[in-house]
Amino acid sequence: MIISPRSPLFLKYIILERVAKGMFAFLIGLGGLSLGPVRLNHLLYHWAQNLNIDVDNAWTGQIFRKSGLVGPNMLMIISVGGIAYGLLNFTVAWGLHRRFRWAEYMTIIEISALIPVEVYAMHSHFSVWRFGVFILNILIVIYLLKNRQLFHGVHEKTEPVADS
Repeated sequence: MIISPRSPLFLKYIILERVAKGMFAFLIGLGGLSLGPVRLNHLLYHWAQNLNIDVDNAWTGQIFRKSGLVGPNMLMIISVGGIAYGLLNFTVAWGLHRRFRWAEYMTIIEISALIPVEVYAMHSHFSVWRFGVFILNILIVIYLLKNRQLFHGVHEKTEPVADS
């Protein structure tokens, strides 16, 4: 079973999820920084025209209006935040791989802090996808809380528990 206490297979999934989330945030941040001092709505309008997307549609018009609120300075701040969040996820993934207790705590705190937001999102706009993500995050927190023997503190022995 994937969530068996004896098997760290689910922990490997959590590490992989952290790496994927970190890579996504890092690449989005780098992409935002590479845009330079450009107005985001003008860039999106240009891309939409090049991709033959109807720019007179109400939906695309709303996207252009909302993206116009993001100025070059705000885009840079968001991009730097994305890079920092990506690096933080890489660090936590490394800490989970090395089985450090601080990485376990950071994962539990982050996921637990977002559970009320997920409940609110499901309440306002329910979807099977949101419900699945909610259940998966609950399973991650339960798994990490139940399998504390997989992790060690900074001053404890540094060898992870062997699989048997």
